[in-house]
Amino acid sequence: MDFKKAKELFRDKVDMNLYVPLSQKIEIDLTYGIYEKEKMILVFGEAGNGKTFLLKKVYETLKSKKRDFSIYFISNPFEEEEAIDELFILESEEHRVVFIDEAQTLSDEKIERLRMLTDNQPYTIILATHEKEAKKIFAKKHFQTRINYFINLKPLKLDKISLFIHSKLVQNNAHDIASCFNNSNYKLIYKITKGNLREINRLMYKTFDIIDYFYNNFPNKVSSNKIDNKYIEMANMDLKGMNA
Repeated sequence: MDFKKAKELFRDKVDMNLYVPLSQKIEIDLTYGIYEKEKMILVFGEAGNGKTFLLKKVYETLKSKKRDFSIYFISNPFEEEEAIDELFILESEEHRVVFIDEAQTLSDEKIERLRMLTDNQPYTIILATHEKEAKKIFAKKHFQTRINYFINLKPLKLDKISLFIHSKLVQNNAHDIASCFNNSNYKLIYKITKGNLREINRLMYKTFDIIDYFYNNFPNKVSSNKIDNKYIEMANMDLKGMNA
């Protein structure tokens, strides 16, 4: 069993080759809002709930399709300030769709200018931000009538956690390892991570790292048909130590 390969599948990075579609409805909802030319769309949720993956997936899908609008993706407004500023000087009758990730790094002034931009020009602005920031934005009276489209990304439930882990392993030809997981493993993962996608990735990365060590040094301690919860618990303890 290649636990080292399995570990790399859960490295905490945005790699669309490792994307697992957990909710086609959310992807469809976001795409529908874009084709309906909503002025502003707010995608929000706790840190680590998959906002960047959702935006990247819809953006890449739209790029590959015939459409009557141009699309842009801004990953980090703080580092791509010039790209934001260019939006305010571009003028065209063509509709533009702009994905802005990490929108919590935008100043109040920039957010207000984006709102005014959608009022005066053919733009759809998708802002992805933390739940706390989303509430701050919507609390402003002049935004309440501008943002009619909300997508709230919530933590994964138990069935989605098992789908995520199993699918990622199977999609990358780690069927033997995928078959080793049982409901007891998934319940423990859910208990530890509370369904946060980033925490699931971190926990699985460390779990496979530990199993790989034992598999190579003490192979008799690693079962060939099940994942012992002790490895998940060890991984959790290790991560807690790193974060202390």
